[in-house]
Amino acid sequence: MFIIAAIFMILGFVLLRNLLSLPEITQEKVYQDTSYLDKNLRNLEREYGYLAGTASMQRNANLSGNQYFHSFTQLVRSEFDARILYVYIFSNGTSGNVSVTIGNFMKNNMSGMLNVTSATPTGRTFTLNDTHNVTLEFNLTSGWINATLNYTMQNSETVERLYFNASTRNYVLGFADMTLQERGFMVRSKSVYNRTWTIS
Repeated sequence: MFIIAAIFMILGFVLLRNLLSLPEITQEKVYQDTSYLDKNLRNLEREYGYLAGTASMQRNANLSGNQYFHSFTQLVRSEFDARILYVYIFSNGTSGNVSVTIGNFMKNNMSGMLNVTSATPTGRTFTLNDTHNVTLEFNLTSGWINATLNYTMQNSETVERLYFNASTRNYVLGFADMTLQERGFMVRSKSVYNRTWTIS
């Protein structure tokens, strides 16, 4: 009796193994893997928006945003095979000062320049090691401002253009360029969040 049951079990395992190697099932597995990565990427996009929004409600929106973005990005890197570049901009409507924090979690060193229209100074250079950030300070006149981030990493140059409002109101902009990888699959996204509020 035991021998007959064992034969049926072995036969079942062989048939199941052949069934699982069918191309349709393999394609479904690929779809599931990329869908899983894509869902995680969309969740992370929303989290960066929440971080910028939450920081804007704190007493010191600039310091809070810097801490939130840096700490959260370290957490993401510990959980995923991720490459992330983030920019957090805080425009103080009272003083006219603008702080731009650039965070490098791209698994490589980078150097670059940030040019800001109608700013003093008009441009600032920076060099960042992996998992580090830098805050650049500018003084601006009111109006819509164009910030051009030009950075080089592994002899490859990238340009990002961000627009924000420097006015008598406070303004926050959060930008994240994220890439997630897993089992040979890769998904990438760039997202921007902004918020303006009246100074009280």
